[in-house]
Amino acid sequence: MLNLLVNAIKFTSTGGRIALDVVDRDATADVVYLRVRDTGVGVAREKQDMIFDPFVQVRRTPMQVIEGVGPGLTISRDLARGMGGDLRVRSREGHGSTFTLTLRRVGEGAESPGRPVVSR
Repeated sequence: MLNLLVNAIKFTSTGGRIALDVVDRDATADVVYLRVRDTGVGVAREKQDMIFDPFVQVRRTPMQVIEGVGPGLTISRDLARGMGGDLRVRSREGHGSTFTLTLRRVGEGAESPGRPVVSR
C-alpha cells in the first residue's frame, strides 16, 4: 500500500486528488479490495501490463526523468500474489489510475495462504 500511495503522490500534480478505499463485497466475503485512486498522469492502455515488469518506467523521456528505478510495482504485485492476492491497474492516460490490491481475508480459524490452521 505504501508503494501505491507514494506512486500516486509522485504522478499526481498539485491540485489533483488521491483516494484510498477499502471495498467489501458480499459476493466475495473471503476477499478484501484495497484501492488507491488518483487523478494523475495515467498510463496508456497498451503500456499497463509493462508497469509491472522490473525496471520499466513508461513515463521516462530524455527531458523528463522521474525518480526511482522501477521495481516497486513488480515487488508489490509479487508480494500480493505471495499472500494469495493480486495487484491490478485500470488507468486512462491523462486522467489518472486506480490500483486495486486484492487480498484474502484471514480471520480467526481461517487458513492463511501457505499456512495450515493448527488445532490444539
